[in-house]
Amino acid sequence: MSDLHNPQTGEPASGTAKANGEGKSAPGQYIRWDAEGVEFEQPGEKDKIQAVSDQFNRFQMMNFNEHMHCLRGTHLKTQGCVMGKFIVLDDLPNHLAQGMFKRPGTYDVIMRYSSLTPKILPDNLPAPRGIGMKIFGVEGEKLWGEDKRTQDFTLNNYSVLELRTPQVTYEIADSLERNWNDLPTFAKEQGERVDADVATMGSQLPKQFMVAMPEYSQSAYRHGDYVAKYGVFPLGEAQKNVAKDYVKEDDPINVISQHTRKFHMANKVTYSFCAQMLQNLDEQPVEDIGVEWDEKKYPWEQIATIEFEPQDSWLPEFRAWWDHRITVNGWHGLKEHKPLGSTNRMRRVVYAESRKLRLRVNGYRDHVEPGSVNEVPAPLPAPQLPLPHQPALQTVEVRN
Repeated sequence: MSDLHNPQTGEPASGTAKANGEGKSAPGQYIRWDAEGVEFEQPGEKDKIQAVSDQFNRFQMMNFNEHMHCLRGTHLKTQGCVMGKFIVLDDLPNHLAQGMFKRPGTYDVIMRYSSLTPKILPDNLPAPRGIGMKIFGVEGEKLWGEDKRTQDFTLNNYSVLELRTPQVTYEIADSLERNWNDLPTFAKEQGERVDADVATMGSQLPKQFMVAMPEYSQSAYRHGDYVAKYGVFPLGEAQKNVAKDYVKEDDPINVISQHTRKFHMANKVTYSFCAQMLQNLDEQPVEDIGVEWDEKKYPWEQIATIEFEPQDSWLPEFRAWWDHRITVNGWHGLKEHKPLGSTNRMRRVVYAESRKLRLRVNGYRDHVEPGSVNEVPAPLPAPQLPLPHQPALQTVEVRN
């Protein structure tokens, strides 16, 4: 059954009724994805998107000059990769039973935990984190014909995004580029913006561990006939128990990846996958993802569960394959889950150009789009190397 959930706890939200029971919204309340005002082009949008794409390519080359390896334009730092099951719930009401959620079913899924910032930072600093997932075996007409039967979703650990439009993204990226080696000045400039509350939000986030973080799509997607934002929230009791454990300033610089690894090896990890439906464009704009959709008025409704059996999330081949060869992008998926809004139109260009540059600089002719979980290379454990003169954790020992 489909429940309304508190995104911080995964428990049914107080003051709300079951989505398909008493108190459900009246038919016709949900706004169609193609309704007037859902999407509209920003002034000068195409030129600004190209300028942003060029900025992120320069970030990639600036990182290459520091690390001698071309990384993604965003979500550079892998914190773990896992394989599991994506389980669409049965008996969903009509407004939720859309797109790949029309019918109950179980799909294979791979998921990557990552840190978002375009510049690599130690794990003991506050920074946005995120997840990207690729779901296999999803039937339907795809946005890009090159894709196999896959559906991608990307999410971050806060509900709005400072890159709220192409123009704002250009301004923030320009500040970062000018202050690449002077992050305090970059932070100062963000704090002086008229939208400083949103522009500085990523640096104010609680320093949680990844398995306990709520994750949000931030931007809207087409949800079949309607529009939704998506959220992923911890369900496992062990995950909830570490929700108030925080990374300390003196923790090792790789503490998040190694905590994630140790936790996944010891626990079954589960998440709810939820939808927040568009019902009021005045209060839930699609074109500006710096505006939060009030979850009390427009609650999260669970539509799927994600499950990961205990496993090693730090396998070198799996991690390197994801870093070097594959890509996760909301535009890889069904037309019925088309990403909406100006930031997503920007991502379509920026992510594609970032991928091309990353592959070319690292010596690959093309990316890999896997067709099933059987194509994931993941047999070898990580090596055990003590680093006595660096404040880092040794990888967790693997015991057979």
